[in-house]
Amino acid sequence: MKAGFYSRLAWNNIKKNAALYVPNILAGMGLTGVFYILSALAQDQSLRKVPGGGYLATLMPFGVIVLAVLSLILILYTNSFLMKQRNREFGLYNVLGMEKRHIGKILFWETAISSFFVLLGGLVAGIILYKLCTLLICRILAADSVPGLYFVSLKALVLTGGFFFGVYLLTYLFNRIRIARMNPTELLQSTHTGERKPKVKWPLLLIGLVSLGGGYAISVATKDPLNAIGLFFVAVMLVILGTYCLFVAGSIALLKVMKRNQRFYYHKKHMIAVSGLFYRMKQNAVGLASIAILATMVLVMVSTTVSMYSGIQDTVNRQYPHQITLSAGYYVDGEKVDVPRDDFLAMARKSAEDTGLTLSFTQQQRYLSNAFGWDGETLWMNWNQEGGSLIECWFITAQEYYSLTGESLNLAENQIAVYGLPENSQKIEGSIWIGDREFELISGLNGYPIFMGKNTVVDSFGFVVSNEDVFAYIQELQEEVYSDDFSVVSSNLILDFADEDAAADTCDDFIQNLRGQLQQYVDENPASDGKYSLQVNSKWDAMETMKGMYGTLLFLGLMLSVTFLFATALIIYYKQISEGYEDRSRFQIMQKIGMSEAEVKGAIHSQIRLVFFLPLLVAAVHLAFVFPILTRMPEVLFQSNKVLVIGCMIASLGIFAAIYTLIYSLTAKRYYKIVRR
Repeated sequence: MKAGFYSRLAWNNIKKNAALYVPNILAGMGLTGVFYILSALAQDQSLRKVPGGGYLATLMPFGVIVLAVLSLILILYTNSFLMKQRNREFGLYNVLGMEKRHIGKILFWETAISSFFVLLGGLVAGIILYKLCTLLICRILAADSVPGLYFVSLKALVLTGGFFFGVYLLTYLFNRIRIARMNPTELLQSTHTGERKPKVKWPLLLIGLVSLGGGYAISVATKDPLNAIGLFFVAVMLVILGTYCLFVAGSIALLKVMKRNQRFYYHKKHMIAVSGLFYRMKQNAVGLASIAILATMVLVMVSTTVSMYSGIQDTVNRQYPHQITLSAGYYVDGEKVDVPRDDFLAMARKSAEDTGLTLSFTQQQRYLSNAFGWDGETLWMNWNQEGGSLIECWFITAQEYYSLTGESLNLAENQIAVYGLPENSQKIEGSIWIGDREFELISGLNGYPIFMGKNTVVDSFGFVVSNEDVFAYIQELQEEVYSDDFSVVSSNLILDFADEDAAADTCDDFIQNLRGQLQQYVDENPASDGKYSLQVNSKWDAMETMKGMYGTLLFLGLMLSVTFLFATALIIYYKQISEGYEDRSRFQIMQKIGMSEAEVKGAIHSQIRLVFFLPLLVAAVHLAFVFPILTRMPEVLFQSNKVLVIGCMIASLGIFAAIYTLIYSLTAKRYYKIVRR
């Protein structure tokens, strides 16, 4: 046979089976395009110039890995549906005289043609849509300009093309092996072979219940945000395992319960639906479990990333009650010395005046803060080695407390006043050991003048020590333990401006002016080395950083969610087509024995509804149980607005349910057309 014969036959086969091949090719194009976009975003150096754009290089490779795994699974999964529908055709070729190597050549050309369209269409779509994605991500990051609009990454093109070429080569090899191992009779009869009526696999059902219960228990019982991230992935694996086991074994048990319910079962719609599901429940169960898992992933990603991005302003307001925090020092013989408080405040006032700003609040603070271990009795400096729960501690002297609050605390040498944040899970009271000294704890403080960050990850406590000697003792202890990594005493100047918007616009000018004054200060100080340091921590910088991180997560979450949703729709589509061809002869027989067209259509819809909305229900249950651990995880990033998370979850579920219902409507029509042929 001429070489062109196989290519023409393959092309005719693709056109003849367009209902099967076109969705598969479109899916491949979509996956290829998204893969290229994520890869290009990771390579685009111009986007690093956008405030917060540096997170793209960190997070996009993670998205590429997730998408690569999903693409491999989805393409192999849909390929199995294609081959199942083509087996009879290949068997006929074999009976008519074609050898398996000839069928293999047809498969090669079919794979080559479809993968050519996938790669060409996907890469072109990716390059074009990259512009739209650049606009979107710059909008999310609140960037004024749009760099990288016409960026084309050769590295991303090679990576994308190479990966999907490898995936389609793998599908061809799998298909060749499958054809080589089957005889003509099996190929001809494969579309008519169903599964035996399954029995309930009790061990598998037990594994499913234990796994799902374990995953739910971890989510509900996890209280420590530091452990939430690691335990979340453990819970995810258990829920995935439990979902597959329960769909395979539990669905059979559920159908048997339905069958025993005579009022439900002995109805012409329900009897046909339940009987049909028994016929091939194992295949249905795996597909339905996959849909449920994908749906859950979509809901979790969308609700989490949207809530985190939407809560940026609330997070910044909680973490930064004041607009700017400054700390300055100069060097004498290589040692850093704090700029005197009065001098530094005078510089800040002059810088504000020079840049047209008005200060509405100023406060100078001196404190020591660090992470400590607490075992109920001793405050350990090295909490990693000594054990105990991790807590954050702030220390100031009684004199500093008086200067900040105007309230005198008459503390003895061995007394320390303590204040714990209201949201703390534990209390520190009675007495406490610090090093080899025991201190009596004095409670009753109404507040603490140093802002402790409202850190919901670990408990936070503020301490007031009696004098400078005790303060220095604690500083020396932690310096001894942590060596070069010890926490220095913080001496900060807190500023608020009357016009916050104007301050945000001219903050850079204010800092530049302040730097000039500091340089002049050290130049005029004969004891200094002529060098200074200035640390700036502003509310606006924090907003920019969080927009970069959360905005990138939001974009990645939306891209992966769209991909997962597309995968869900594709699996449902092929599932409906496959079952439509299997059910066609059965429903034709039903009509021949007296069922009307309306009754057949009602039976079809009953069967589809019975299984179609089960994954959506399971996904909603998963989402409800994942809520506790999901609200603990964002606390690591200082986002703990549970109301916002709940609202995003409900909105995500509602939108997803609407899209899911639309998919149901479209695929049900396709299923009905097939069985009515």
